Amino acid sequence: MKRNVVLVGLAAALGLAALPVPANAVAIAPAIGVNGAAQVELAHGYNHHRHHRSHGYHHAPPPVVHHYHHRKVRPWAHWRPYVVRHHYYVVGQPVYYSSHPHYGPYYRVRARDRDDVLLWIGISAITGAILFSNY
Repeated sequence: MKRNVVLVGLAAALGLAALPVPANAVAIAPAIGVNGAAQVELAHGYNHHRHHRSHGYHHAPPPVVHHYHHRKVRPWAHWRPYVVRHHYYVVGQPVYYSSHPHYGPYYRVRARDRDDVLLWIGISAITGAILFSNY
């Protein structure tokens, strides 16, 4: 019983009376004043925003794109030493194909392999990778 009386008294003091009050009754001012413009600061001085930045909760910076080689088509003279290093001897003039559905831009050239057999090789014009070799 005492508990109910204390709760009703506390609710009335805070202005949260649950009982219906007639319109002509005297309004009771709340016992606690609240300043709506006050800022809340935690007791131990911890900066909430700085803490989250260090744990990666914010967006990551955009990836670095090196524009000096991004999708840059290089001339055949740039890739020829690479092809020779991979044991091919180039015997023909390269033909440049600007687009392929799987390879992208590439060079097709007649060459000989280390066994001196003639074949066609395809070299990527962007990466220099050997894409195919057909006998």
